Amino acid sequence: MKSRILGALVVGVIAVGLAGLVGCSSQSEATIAEVKLPTLVCESCSQTIKTALKKVDGVENVEMDLKTKTAKVTFAAKVTNVPALEQAVVGAGYAANDKKADPEAYAKLAECCKADGH
Repeated sequence: MKSRILGALVVGVIAVGLAGLVGCSSQSEATIAEVKLPTLVCESCSQTIKTALKKVDGVENVEMDLKTKTAKVTFAAKVTNVPALEQAVVGAGYAANDKKADPEAYAKLAECCKADGH
């Protein structure tokens, strides 16, 4: 009798756990976008851009690559999109994909973070 109750309890816990996993996966459809950062110069630039991107609602992760001058951004597609990511970078004073940096934000950057083609 105890083993039947225990068996039923285990099956119930597994079923609830699986239902929870299915529910979570359908809610957070993560999208990964690569944002080109042609005016990325140094680690300081990288941190500024990463901070700006992480402030965008729906952004889950940001991986910066100084060598390729790109950011790989993981985000919830139901919450944000690539134009919003670009706007965050532009607003921080840097170019993003084919969008030019905001001139006022660019002017506030440290001299070492200023690049041609802003």
